[in-house]
Amino acid sequence: MRLESRDGTWFDLRVLRRQRLELRGARPGNDWCADWLVLRGEACVPDGRRWAFVEPCLTPWEGQRLGEWLRAVAGRGGEPVVPRGSGLLFAEPLLSLAFDDARADRRLLRVHLTGAAAWPDPADGRPRGGGFALDLTEAGLLRAADAWSAALPG
Repeated sequence: MRLESRDGTWFDLRVLRRQRLELRGARPGNDWCADWLVLRGEACVPDGRRWAFVEPCLTPWEGQRLGEWLRAVAGRGGEPVVPRGSGLLFAEPLLSLAFDDARADRRLLRVHLTGAAAWPDPADGRPRGGGFALDLTEAGLLRAADAWSAALPG
C-alpha cells in the first residue's frame, strides 16, 4: 500500500512474506508470536530524506487490524469511526500510526518509525526514530486499505 500526502511525503508498506519462528519449549497454542509478516517499508519526507527498511514488524493479526483501522479512519463518506488522537500500536514497536485530525474528506495521520525502521542519520548511519505527518484524502486512504488487505497472506 502507498500513502501519499499532498505535500509530497509518502509511505509505502508491502508484505514480503510470512515468517514462522520455531520456539523451543513453547507449549502448543501458546505461540501467538511465532508468525510474523516481514515488511518492506519506504518513506520519503519533504526535506529530502528517503529511506527503506525490511523487518518482521507485524503479526498476521496485526496486519489485518491495520487494514481495518485505516478503513475506520477514512470513515467512508462521513466522520471517521475512530476518535481523533487514537493510535495503532503493535507488539513490535518499529511502526506505529496515529490519527491526528479530519477535515472534510481529508485525514491527517502520523507515522512513527523507530529502531531498524527509522531514518539513518547521514553523519553516522545510526537510526534516528521519529515521525512524519501524512495529509491524505479519504478515497486515497480507502484505496491503500484495500490494497493492504488484498496483499495479506492467507
